[in-house]
Amino acid sequence: ETAILERLRGVAGVAQLADEPPHEGSIVLADAGDSTLADLPKPLPEHDLAGFARGLAQAMAELHRREVIYRDLTPANVVVAADGLPTLVDFALATSIAEIRPEFTHHSEIPGTLAYLAPEQTGRTGRAVDQRADLYALGAVLYELGTGEPPFGVGDPLRLIHDQLARLPTPPGHVNPDIPEPLSKIILHLLEKEPDNRYQSADGVVHDLERLRDARTGHGEFRVGERDFPVRLLPPSRLVGRDEIGSA
Repeated sequence: ETAILERLRGVAGVAQLADEPPHEGSIVLADAGDSTLADLPKPLPEHDLAGFARGLAQAMAELHRREVIYRDLTPANVVVAADGLPTLVDFALATSIAEIRPEFTHHSEIPGTLAYLAPEQTGRTGRAVDQRADLYALGAVLYELGTGEPPFGVGDPLRLIHDQLARLPTPPGHVNPDIPEPLSKIILHLLEKEPDNRYQSADGVVHDLERLRDARTGHGEFRVGERDFPVRLLPPSRLVGRDEIGSA
């Protein structure tokens, strides 16, 4: 965790190592605040929801530019700083970007917080985990901030895993009509089950959220992913171009 934080030193929206620890070998973190997103009453007003969405997406973009995957984004892991900006804490599961292919394990042994995990993080899909799993988690967090609950609720882990793999979430704008339709579309696009179908980069999310803030979406239909490009070359999450082998 310390090595990851060293790599992220100076990144806005991320808990920081303090300079010059008082004792050799000790680690001192600067205080980011006491209140987390989990402590806030929900659903949040649309203005606050959009503001937290931009702050979290910008922090994720900085992490991914430094080739770090967070892997456990939850409301409890986001401290609201004194200036109101969200700050990521608890990097225990963070790792440098590499192909991670989780094995099938008992649901109690799946790393991370199940209600916010991308389907590929459960080890049930056979697909690799990359930075796009963080983007799914971002969508799950924003869904909860906007509606009061994660996309498939909380509780029984087996039900959660089934829902993550097989069910489509109810559009957040249908659960809470105060969420603007474009923001609802952004959250749903983050929650796509197939990594290839969701946002490919946090920068793409930031771009769309800034379009909303700048009110440039009043003309014509809002299209998600207008400037969304992979941060690095990735193989497709599904094999394509293979014909089924028929019997002779």
